Amino acid sequence: MAFVTLTCNTCGDEFGAHPSANAAENGYCSPHCETDGKGL
Repeated sequence: MAFVTLTCNTCGDEFGAHPSANAAENGYCSPHCETDGKGL
C-alpha cells in the first residue's frame, strides 16, 4: 500500500505516512507536534 499525504493538525506541514500508521490516524507529523497538540 502506498503512502498518503496528510497535513499536521498542529503545525500545518504536509507529511507522508502509511495509511495504517499512527501518524495517519492521529494527524501529527512528529512527537513534538503531538505533544503540543494534546497540550502535554
